[in-house]
Amino acid sequence: MIWTSEQIGRALSLTLTTNDKFGQVQFNSKDIEKGDIFIALKGGARDGHEFVLDAFAKGAALAIVSEDIKNAPVNKIIKVEDTFEALEDLAEYKRQNSKAHFIGVTGSVGKTSTKEIIGLILSSFGKTFVRRGNFNNHIGVPINLASIADDVEFAVIEMGMNKAGEISLLTKQVTPDIAVITSVSPVHLEFFDSIEKIADAKSEIFEGLDINTGIAILNRDISTYRRCIENIDRAGIGNIKTFGKSQFANIRFVSYSLINQNMVKLTYSIFHEKIEFVMPAVPKHMAINFAAALSVVYCLGLDINQAVKVLAQFKPQMGRGLFVDIKKEDKEYSIITDYYNASPESLKAGLEYLHQFKNPKKSAILGDMKELGKDELKFHFAAIPHIVKSGVKKLFLVGDIMSQLAQEIPKNILVYTYKNSEELAYDINKYIEREEIILIKGSRGVHLEKVAEALGVTNAL
Repeated sequence: MIWTSEQIGRALSLTLTTNDKFGQVQFNSKDIEKGDIFIALKGGARDGHEFVLDAFAKGAALAIVSEDIKNAPVNKIIKVEDTFEALEDLAEYKRQNSKAHFIGVTGSVGKTSTKEIIGLILSSFGKTFVRRGNFNNHIGVPINLASIADDVEFAVIEMGMNKAGEISLLTKQVTPDIAVITSVSPVHLEFFDSIEKIADAKSEIFEGLDINTGIAILNRDISTYRRCIENIDRAGIGNIKTFGKSQFANIRFVSYSLINQNMVKLTYSIFHEKIEFVMPAVPKHMAINFAAALSVVYCLGLDINQAVKVLAQFKPQMGRGLFVDIKKEDKEYSIITDYYNASPESLKAGLEYLHQFKNPKKSAILGDMKELGKDELKFHFAAIPHIVKSGVKKLFLVGDIMSQLAQEIPKNILVYTYKNSEELAYDINKYIEREEIILIKGSRGVHLEKVAEALGVTNAL
């Protein structure tokens, strides 16, 4: 259990007469498990108060509301003036009373994978909380903080943003001991004037660090590295560690060797100490995320060798680079499931990963990249050299923007254009041959998981 009646009373400045225990805090009744707390938040398309009875039916032990709920069990209701403020109070109470080490993670690309990798490693050292689902905004972060058990030793919290000032608010709630920026790239240019402004927004994560004990971890390879360093200096943080391919990085990614279709050898230099290990094949860009995670391990003073043993067992998640072998009817082929999201940087990395395979039968299914602003067409056309270099024989372009590349693709590559994923999903099986390797890559909004499902991928997201 995560909460007691006494703790809830303290957090919300109430007097509760019961002596009950409760589980996680949930704002979606579909996520309720027996003993959880349901908090009825207003905003968006629906009002959470409409789902209070549903939450109780699913096993909620308590509901926090700001309106009267007809037919609800009175002894399981806490009524407050503002449920969102109550959520923030619960989050603040848990953070202030937690003895865990808090690690905050943000970045244009790789933040979710890096968060998962850090959580995987730290769980081998002690009880670890890793945020649930895609909970990285003004609701998700306090929901996570409010769901951290008292005996957690490490908490890894992801922070996302679409505009300036959002991460500043989140990091001041999290007050991380260590803050990580995985990357800065033109993912949000629809909302920002320049990549430098994106760097400034991501750098807000360092504002939550203690100026005496906080540690900033930064990707040494990013084009806005100096800009981020200036932001770290303004935040008053003196303890900075870096990771990346750069020779100046403290935790350096040295080499990546594909042993075969299923295994890869990785080499790192951690403050000049060489570390090597073999693991199931992952895209090369994932190795940079490993370097970020190893930086966290180093900063916590934990055993790097133990961390490497855990990393050697890591597998990417479905939709985030997992390599899947498919047997469908009389065909066998392989799919690189990398369609959860896309940016110019991650698309290039995905195509480079495809290039490494010696298989002569390669295809790529590429969807539009979103949130790139006025230069979106330029960013899409910049992928053409990487498409050619990847060695694809067939190319499927999905979406209004990506389809415009067709006119510039060399004639030796078969090109098919589709307006949306549904249309391609209907057709795709007639194009696929035996023993192909297929990269599927595109922004979440394109829904390329539908194509993956049509090709035989189960649980595509």
